[in-house]
Amino acid sequence: MPAPSTNGPPEISVVLATYNRRHSLPRAIASVQAQDGVRFELIIVDDASSDDTPAYLATLPDPRIRVITCDRNRGPSAARNSGLAAASADIVAFLDSDDTYRSGRLAIPLAAFAADSGLVATLSSAVRHDRSGARDAPVPAVKLAPPAFEWALVCDLVPVEATSITVRREAALAAGGFCESLRLTEDREFLIRLAQRGGGQLLPELLWEKFSGDDNLSNDWAKAGQGLAAYVRERPEYAGRFRKVGSYLATKVLIADLRMGLWSAFRRDLAALRAVGLIDADPVRLFRDHREVRRYRRAMSSGAALAGLTGPPALWR
Repeated sequence: MPAPSTNGPPEISVVLATYNRRHSLPRAIASVQAQDGVRFELIIVDDASSDDTPAYLATLPDPRIRVITCDRNRGPSAARNSGLAAASADIVAFLDSDDTYRSGRLAIPLAAFAADSGLVATLSSAVRHDRSGARDAPVPAVKLAPPAFEWALVCDLVPVEATSITVRREAALAAGGFCESLRLTEDREFLIRLAQRGGGQLLPELLWEKFSGDDNLSNDWAKAGQGLAAYVRERPEYAGRFRKVGSYLATKVLIADLRMGLWSAFRRDLAALRAVGLIDADPVRLFRDHREVRRYRRAMSSGAALAGLTGPPALWR
């Protein structure tokens, strides 16, 4: 492990929110400690873990590590907001405790921010591990102006996960941080608000690793519909001016429920998505909107298409 650097204040703060992840936490921490050429601080926010996470954190001698202990479990958004508020650097990166950083995860985003004062966020590419093995999931090297960045997030044209995100702290705080009422899609909702304050850059380098397990929040498919309904309550434009996209997201959830045989989840999701205005009694319109948005998203999947993005199609505004 490289010797801790004490030559000046941290250039970047890493916020690692954790809850009952004692089994994966050492791996995540070690991946931050292995970052070369960058002065960093690692802020670990223990969201009231009930396993032996607190005892383990008490054994860490690295002076670059600070631990914040929550008195009750409030969820990942609140934990990240606590770390964001405590960060001392102008640039903040996030890390989920079941993920890891790869070489350059801190240095490459820092260079991007130094090169462009108009950037408020970068999104890094990942290597994804699941039951079928490991696969590279690079994003194209694209810089998006604020309106294009916001629309790419609204329309789900770019992948978003907390560990991929690096932000300017001042802009993130001004945007209100993560929405603490959300437990799913909170990272995307946060970036939509942040995009109103500056542009975003996609980084093609594989800078982090995603380890998917049965206990990951994002893998709890049975809660996807409830999560989408909660997301739309925070972003009502999905039931209004961007209803085509909202219908597409809703029908994706319902189709997935049926494919996986989640019949009770399908009935519950159908009711929830109707309640927030994403599903109505016109199946022809739903089918048409789903097909139109799916074709649009496929057409916009290349780096060249994203680079030319300015905002939503005129007919969708």
